[in-house]
Amino acid sequence: MTNNPKVSIIIPVYNGSNYLKFAIDSALTQTYGNIEIIVINDGSTDKGKTEKIIKSYGNKIRYIRKENGGVSTALNLAIEEMTGEYFSWLSHDDTYESNKTQVEIDYLKHKNLLFEKAIVYSDYYLIDVRGKLLSKAIKNHEELENKPEYALLKGNINGLSLLIPKSAFD
Repeated sequence: MTNNPKVSIIIPVYNGSNYLKFAIDSALTQTYGNIEIIVINDGSTDKGKTEKIIKSYGNKIRYIRKENGGVSTALNLAIEEMTGEYFSWLSHDDTYESNKTQVEIDYLKHKNLLFEKAIVYSDYYLIDVRGKLLSKAIKNHEELENKPEYALLKGNINGLSLLIPKSAFD
């Protein structure tokens, strides 16, 4: 295993032509270099609009089309198809900060948790349809360090902030 594990950024999409470009662009601008981007088209029925956007990226991303089955089936397929050691979920109507994956990998390295069954999650922002900041979801980090179970019990985890080792799924 390398000290710079591959991160698979998974973007499930269904009829997402309004925002998909922003999501893919934010994945492509990650400062962490060892990533793959997989876009799973979950049977979009928008007259090819979503597919046209996806295909415009060429070989910069991996494209998989499947029959509509819901986001969980798209994520499960992506987990089967990913080649990275880490899984990161980006919804088609959200964006990542450009340093998201770098900060998460650096944190795992700093805590000597790289390749351990440790899941990273973070604070996040809520934005409107134009990408304007509405609010920041900042968690009580001291409390969560002392009582990590509170992250689940108090609903402090947003799926889009997660970085999960592939081994946790295996």
